[in-house]
Amino acid sequence: MAHAIRTASGADALRAAARIIVPTVAKGAVIRRPLAERAAARFALDEKAIETMHALRRRYGGAALRLGFPLRPQLLLLDAADVERVLLDTPVPFATRSVEKAAALQHFEPGNVLISTPEERRRLRPLHEVALCPRDTVHPCADRFRAIVDDEFVTRQAERGRGRWDWPRFATAWFRLVRRVVFGDAAAGDEGLQPLLNRLRGRANWSYLMPKDRVGRARLLARIAHLADSADAQALAARMPEGEERASQIAQWLFAFDSAGMATFRMLALLAAYPQHRQRLSDEAANPDRAGDFARRCLLESLRLWPTVPAILRETGEDVLWGDEIVPAGIGIMIYAPFFLRDELRIPQPHVLQPDLWLAGDAVPARGLIPFSAGAGLCPAHSLVPQLAAMVAAALLAEGQPADLSVRLDPHRLQGTLDHYRLSLSITARAAAQSSE
Repeated sequence: MAHAIRTASGADALRAAARIIVPTVAKGAVIRRPLAERAAARFALDEKAIETMHALRRRYGGAALRLGFPLRPQLLLLDAADVERVLLDTPVPFATRSVEKAAALQHFEPGNVLISTPEERRRLRPLHEVALCPRDTVHPCADRFRAIVDDEFVTRQAERGRGRWDWPRFATAWFRLVRRVVFGDAAAGDEGLQPLLNRLRGRANWSYLMPKDRVGRARLLARIAHLADSADAQALAARMPEGEERASQIAQWLFAFDSAGMATFRMLALLAAYPQHRQRLSDEAANPDRAGDFARRCLLESLRLWPTVPAILRETGEDVLWGDEIVPAGIGIMIYAPFFLRDELRIPQPHVLQPDLWLAGDAVPARGLIPFSAGAGLCPAHSLVPQLAAMVAAALLAEGQPADLSVRLDPHRLQGTLDHYRLSLSITARAAAQSSE
C-alpha cells in the first residue's frame, strides 16, 4: 500500500534539485562525463545526495515527495514500499517510458522496448529474453563466451604482461569481448562502432534539449543491422528474431554493456580491497563444478555500492490512486537508487562489501535492493552480465591477484563514488601478492 503524498516546501524542492537531480544529470544519464565523475568523487557529491535523501525522509516520513517543478512535477520516492509497488506495477500503471527517457533514447534507439507502449512492450520484450536468457543460471552459449573472455583478457594480453590495468586498457578488451559476444568474431575489430554510438549517447545526455542527429542515428542502426545479419550462430544477435526494431534493441545492449564493464572493473577493485572475498572467488573460479554464484554476488555488490543507473525513472501512464488521492497520468516518478542501495535502515553496514546480501536473488525491491531494477522492468541481462563478469574475474585471477589500487578504498566505509576513469590496478603474481598482505 502506497504511503500518502506530501508536497516539498520550495526550499526542499530546490535542495533536492541542487543536491540530487542536478549532480545525477551532470554525471550523464546515458553516458558518463569524465569531468563530472571526477568532481563527484572529489567533492563527495553522491554522499551529499544520500544525506539529502535521509534529511527529506526525516522531515516528510515515508511519503512520496511531490516536487512542484514548473512544467514537469515529479514524485521523489522515499520509502522502499513505494519503490516495490512502482516497480512491480510496471508497465501498467507505471510506464517505463517517461518524457525524459523517451527524448534521450530516441537519439540512438527510437524503437527500443524501454520507450515503447505497453502493447509494443508485449511484442518487444520477448525478443530480448530469447537472446539473453534471463531465467537461465548459465547462458546456453556460456562455453563460447568463456573462450572469448580467455582470448581477450589472457591470450591477447600476454604480450603486455600482467602489468597495470587502467580503464582504457580494460575498456578496449571489454568492448572487443562485447562485439564478439553480440555479433561474433568478425566484429571484434570494428573499432568505429562504439565511438559512433557514444557520440549519439553524448547528445542523448541532453535529452530533448539537443536536436537529434538523424543521419548519424541512421548510420548507427544500419551498421548494427548489417552486423546482426551476418552474426555468428552463437552470438546474441543471431538469437534475436529478425524485425524492423531489432537494431534498436541491440543498440541498448551495446549501451548497457558499457555500464556492465564499469561494474566489472570496479568489482576487481573491490577484490583488491577485500582479500578474504578475493580468495573465495578464486576458490570458486578454480572449481569447474561451481556456477559462479559468489562472483555474481560480488558483481551485484559492485552495482549496489556504485550503481551505474542511479536514477530509475517511471511515469504514471494513467490516473493512479496513491494513498487517498489521485495522481494524474503523465507525472514523473524518480527512484534515486544510491539512497536505497545504501539505506542504513534496511541494510546493516551498507557501506562495506557484503556479497551475502544477495543470497535471496538479484532483486529484493521490498528492501530497496534493485541494481537491475525489478518486476516486469527487470533488466533482461540481469543473469548474463554477472556471468560475463565472473568469467573475466576468473580469467584474471588465474593470472594473479588484483592489487595496488590507484584509488584508496577504505574497506570499513567505501566512498560513494568510485571514478573508474582514474582507477587502475595491478594483476600481481600470487606469491608477491601474499607477501605484501
